[in-house]
Amino acid sequence: MSLSPFDLHGTPDQALLEGLANLATRGAGLEADLLVHLGEVEARGLALELGFRSLFSYCVEALHFSESVAFHRITAARAARRFPQILERIRSEELHLSGLRLLLPQMTAENCGELLDLARHQSKRTIEERLADRAPKPDVPAQLRRLPERVAVSKPLVLDSPAPPPALAVRARPSTEPLGGSRYKVQFTAGPEMHAKLREAQALLRHQIPDGDLGRIFDRALDALLREARHVKFAETQRPRALRAEVSGPAPRHIPAAIRRAVVKRDGERCTFVSADGRRCGTHDALEFHHIVPFARTHRHRLDEITLLCRAHNSSAAAHDFGAAQMARFRRDCASKTTRPGASCEE
Repeated sequence: MSLSPFDLHGTPDQALLEGLANLATRGAGLEADLLVHLGEVEARGLALELGFRSLFSYCVEALHFSESVAFHRITAARAARRFPQILERIRSEELHLSGLRLLLPQMTAENCGELLDLARHQSKRTIEERLADRAPKPDVPAQLRRLPERVAVSKPLVLDSPAPPPALAVRARPSTEPLGGSRYKVQFTAGPEMHAKLREAQALLRHQIPDGDLGRIFDRALDALLREARHVKFAETQRPRALRAEVSGPAPRHIPAAIRRAVVKRDGERCTFVSADGRRCGTHDALEFHHIVPFARTHRHRLDEITLLCRAHNSSAAAHDFGAAQMARFRRDCASKTTRPGASCEE
């Protein structure tokens, strides 16, 4: 039986990665060509000749684009006819359509090159921040506002009403928006319990925060939360005990606090996984303590044998050491138990 042309099971890793990179490059080139074609079709009025009321209708009904894809590609195609530099930036993978959409409201013939350089190889979030720094927005007022009692909520609540908000059937997604000057607008939906806590915090802190500013209250609350979280996770304390580089013999399963502190300081609170080509993962998210020599085999804790890995790389390393099936069972068992700090499924 012949294999499907899309069956990549037997493809070597390097060939698979090279193939993906080539496809990404070709895809960028095809995207640029598609924009050129869309712009020319619109310029010639061909969609109307074919019986479509607009280029948008032609893209949706004949080319089977989704409405959002059709809108954004047409917008990009029109912009590319005004600013041809856009096409080469897309073709060379220096600019994506999401980034272009952010640039267009500010783009002119005079600043086109500058804006394209600003967005070169940058994520959407970074482009948003850089554009906000170019044209900073004013501070947003701190608010507690009651949402309407409709079931569906399309926009997040901006945390000023003395009455608590009603319980909502749908929770809106939290969001942040850069305002420029290293400032951010933060939005989320608060339930009645959180609203009551906020009101209580404002009342208790009136002597220190007379205007009840929510930003200052949340800043203080986050300071306290981070102190607690860092104490539990990284064993941070104002009176640390002396470090013992190794705990062996019938060592307890949890990693001693002094060793955890030393590992965190040494590794810079970042995942230490390094790829074959030298790229360090470096994420700060979901960090776990990893025994380079599995604890299950040594029953010891040594500073030079413990490192920080993110959850994904820690799980990958554990699956390599013990097998994916055994690790899946371990994770299920671990999730059903309450473990001590430093021992939570971090192998």
